[in-house]
Amino acid sequence: MSNHQLEEKQNSILNKLKSLEERLNNITPPSIITDNQKRIGKVCEEIGLEHELVRVPSPYYTWTLDQRASYLDAFSPEYLLKSIILENTECTNTDTSIPTNSRYYCVIIQYTTKIQSHKIFKFIKNMNSNESAKKFHFTLAQSAESLTGFEYNAVCPIGTTVKIPIIISKHIMDLPRGVPVFLGGGEVDLKLVVDIHSFKEKVESSGNTVFITDVIDTSDNNNNNTENDI
Repeated sequence: MSNHQLEEKQNSILNKLKSLEERLNNITPPSIITDNQKRIGKVCEEIGLEHELVRVPSPYYTWTLDQRASYLDAFSPEYLLKSIILENTECTNTDTSIPTNSRYYCVIIQYTTKIQSHKIFKFIKNMNSNESAKKFHFTLAQSAESLTGFEYNAVCPIGTTVKIPIIISKHIMDLPRGVPVFLGGGEVDLKLVVDIHSFKEKVESSGNTVFITDVIDTSDNNNNNTENDI
C-alpha cells in the first residue's frame, strides 16, 4: 500500500470516528456538573425538596413531546412542564413584593397546553377588585433573564434572582402525587425532577407564594406534541 493510499485510509477512519462521535453526542447528555446545577440543588436542599437534576442531549428540543417523555421516562407528555415569566405591563407596582398584585408572575404549565392570558387577567383582577381593569395587561416579560438569572427555555421556578410569585395550572395539580414531573432546571439541557405536590408545599413553606388556578386555553386542541407559548 502506497503512502498516499495509507493516508487516505487513515483520513477515512478519522472521518468515520468523527461522525460516530457526533452521533453519540446527539444522544448522550454532557456529564458536567455546573455551578448553576449545584446552586439549584442547594436551593432544593435548603427548602427540603426531594429532587433530581438530569441533563438531556442537544437535539432534545427538536424531538416531539412523546419522544421527550420517552427519553426522560416520564409517565406521559403531560408530565413535561415549563415555566413562563409574565409581566403585567400596566401594574401599579414595580416589583414582586405584593404577590396578589405583582408586576411579574412565574406561570407553570404543561407543554401540551397553552396559556390563555385573559384567564390570568381575571384571576389577578379578582384579587384586586378596587383596581381598574386597565391596570392589568399580561404579556411575556422582556426582562425574564435578568429577573430569573436563567436564559430562554431554561427557566427554573426556584432559585431565581428575584423571588417571583408562582401560578401553577390547576390541571397539573390533578396529576397523582408521587409521580415525577419535569421542570426547567436553569439551563437549556437541565431538568428539575420533582413531585409537583411536594414542590408546591415546600416552596410555600420557604416563604414564596404559590397560586393554583385555571390558566389554559381550551379553545382548540393543544395536545399536538408541539411547543406552545402564550
